[in-house]
Amino acid sequence: MKCAAGLALLLGLAACATVGDRAPRPHERAFPDGFQPPLSKATGQPVYGWGGRWQPPASADKDSPSRTPILFIHGNTEDATYWEDARRWFLDAGWNDDELWAPSYGWASTDRFDVNDLAAPTLDAFVDEVQRYLSRKSGRPIRQFDIVAHSLGVTAVRQWLTQSNRWHQVRSFVAVAGANHGVWTARPDARGPSRASSFELHRGSPWLAQLNAGGEVAGAMRTMTLYDGTGRYDALFPSGYEDSPALAGAVNVAFNREARGWDGGYNHLELPRQPATLAVIADFLRAGHEPLPNATAPTLVRDGNILRAVPADARLHCTGQGRYPDAASTPRVTVTLPAGAWLTCYAHSAVSGLSSPMARLAASGSPPDPAPPQLTASPEPGPYAQPVNLRLRASVPDALIVYSTTSGEPDSGSALYRGPIHLPAPVQLTAIAITPDGRRSAPLRLRYDISLAYDEALHSLQRQLDPDAPLPDRDRP
Repeated sequence: MKCAAGLALLLGLAACATVGDRAPRPHERAFPDGFQPPLSKATGQPVYGWGGRWQPPASADKDSPSRTPILFIHGNTEDATYWEDARRWFLDAGWNDDELWAPSYGWASTDRFDVNDLAAPTLDAFVDEVQRYLSRKSGRPIRQFDIVAHSLGVTAVRQWLTQSNRWHQVRSFVAVAGANHGVWTARPDARGPSRASSFELHRGSPWLAQLNAGGEVAGAMRTMTLYDGTGRYDALFPSGYEDSPALAGAVNVAFNREARGWDGGYNHLELPRQPATLAVIADFLRAGHEPLPNATAPTLVRDGNILRAVPADARLHCTGQGRYPDAASTPRVTVTLPAGAWLTCYAHSAVSGLSSPMARLAASGSPPDPAPPQLTASPEPGPYAQPVNLRLRASVPDALIVYSTTSGEPDSGSALYRGPIHLPAPVQLTAIAITPDGRRSAPLRLRYDISLAYDEALHSLQRQLDPDAPLPDRDRP
């Protein structure tokens, strides 16, 4: 039995998880041969966790995935063992080992809390490796996943999707008890191990405003939230916060509030691990369209300022004003790109179940200056004691600015710069500017080290040398 107590339990970011006979130990890499765990951005060590067939197979007919694989993403201070009850339940329900995966992306410790901005690039690398491994093993491309996330794992997954523009690779997303609109235990003046995650997840935080700005669901991805809803059983979401986990545009299931015929209630740690709630999750996943194994994924094709989709059965979904289109947006055969405004679009095939990545496009004219745009940032990268509001500026006024805190260079569908980017935790960020006619700036690569240890070191040095001197907001070593 592994139990987290005290503050971590109050914050709901740790759990008491029974480790079954087949469970890996918390810091064991229970992955199959040929699977290469990526490095965690938090710890710098290979990711722990489980997935695939890590024990001798009972029969040869369950060696590779036959349905969309599920990724289980834990909450703060937890690890992959949190999902052992769910793993056993799904195996009994007919899923096989290759269809069930869970990374331990952070520190798994109440001494160091996990952070959304560090979890997102780790999840990005883990999904890449699971996709590579299963595609090679099955001999066919594995292009979509289902995701079941809990607590901080919910906002970490949403940040990963926003930063990596991989909405099209998630078929169904189940978000259990996530702080999508804040959690009462997070404070903007927090210090200690909860500092960065509190900066991200307090009600009204700039970080959550960024996360929700383009819409709370996106693409053809099916989304369901599952949470308490009563304000009584989940200590993280009391009265006034009871619907914080709900997402506009999702299927929102306030389980304890809607349950009938019983007088109990599941708490924060129990919600995703009980047979009754696991049955609801499994039914939602089963209802999704399984993608055709060898179908061609849709693409966006531009003919001048007319946009269409290929293949012919695919349809366009587009919205303006920087918002993401979702499955409820009107499907169209063609779209005329407007002058002076950007559309965000994706193509989806109801036949194959596949979608294209998000892209942002605008009508193009003759540029007055054919030179590529230039992009500048303020403040400069480096170490900072407090959160930073990063400002980006393009030399071409109508250029679009996009950025990513995961791996690789951003594309037009990556996170949209809408104003200062609030950075409450260490990040490595890449930004580009794109003009309506397609000219791109050189990538701007920036690293900001937002560090409590650095803050404390500055205070310590100040006390030793001159206790009365004002502490600088920033000091370049």
